[in-house]
Amino acid sequence: MAANVIVGPILWATHFLAVYASESLLCRAGLPGWHNSLATGATLAALMVIAWHFASLWRRTKIAGAWHERTHIAIALDVLSALAVSFTALAAAALPACV
Repeated sequence: MAANVIVGPILWATHFLAVYASESLLCRAGLPGWHNSLATGATLAALMVIAWHFASLWRRTKIAGAWHERTHIAIALDVLSALAVSFTALAAAALPACV
């Protein structure tokens, strides 16, 4: 259960690394047009996995009928991670690649 708490932040960090590392690598390869589609795909994948994790935690606590402190923390971190993924995606979409 302890590993469940940090799923959201791990997904956010992976998304952050994928978006910015891909921009660097794609610019170096001369393919700046691919960055937006890759960032969009990574964002959708990260948000879907975070939503799935959130829903599974929510469902598990509803079935068990008891809330634990770790569950509260995991749900809060999932929400914050989804927000962080969204802001990372906004920055990647707003700024032109390879400038």
